[in-house]
Amino acid sequence: MAPPKLSLVVLLFLLFPATGSANAADAGPADAAPGGFNITEILDRYPEFRLFNYLLGKTRVAREINRRNSVTVLAPANSDVDWLLRRSARLPRAALLELLSVHVVLDYYDAAKLAALPRGAGARPVVATTLYQTFGPTAGDKAGFLTITPAPNGGAVFSSAAPGALVSATFKKAITARPYNISVLQISNFVVPPGVITKPRTPPPPPKRMSSMSVAPSPAPVPAPLPCPPVTMPVEVEPTEEIPAAAPAPSQGYVVRAVMGWWSGVGMALGMACVLAHL
Repeated sequence: MAPPKLSLVVLLFLLFPATGSANAADAGPADAAPGGFNITEILDRYPEFRLFNYLLGKTRVAREINRRNSVTVLAPANSDVDWLLRRSARLPRAALLELLSVHVVLDYYDAAKLAALPRGAGARPVVATTLYQTFGPTAGDKAGFLTITPAPNGGAVFSSAAPGALVSATFKKAITARPYNISVLQISNFVVPPGVITKPRTPPPPPKRMSSMSVAPSPAPVPAPLPCPPVTMPVEVEPTEEIPAAAPAPSQGYVVRAVMGWWSGVGMALGMACVLAHL
């Protein structure tokens, strides 16, 4: 039989056995609150909130809690944190920071104050400001507010004030209370406002390259090919019978000299005839 799989709770316990001391180191001595409390030390007494305490320390939300005079922390148990992390394995750190800050109410609410909330047909939910509102959400974004709706038997339901809230949570029990500085309440699960986890995140910019590598060198110009003269292939002619070349025609000067020589000969003959006749 295959060994049982370790839950995320057990895995983090093995990897971070000193969560409380690590979170205290993250908080630092300079984070002592004006109200004289330390949320890391408070939650460190309750092992069922160890994962939530660990996330508060690693995201620096614990520092912001300790700097407040009056605050209420809505804490989900380890199993609820395990459920969220398993469903959001690639949750960006910025989204986790925003989600945790939604669970920090900038006002004091304990079990007695929740039980005293007005109930009845005309009662309206109470709107509470959370730490997420101090991060500067966009105009008109109500994700930084929670609505607290009274429930039967003195309980309450915590929901996001933004329309289209994904998940709400119910009050389970009070963990600790120091009127009127800090109150820690256990809730059934995380309150998930719309847009905190599901909104697109800006991808990181690509790494810069060296200037010499940023622009690829342009290829050298290729010279245009020079026009080539047409090549005439020699044509072989089959040998034929030898034909005697015709005698070249006499030129015009040669003909005149021949005529003049003929007339000279005739004249000389007539002269010789005349001489003979006188004799």
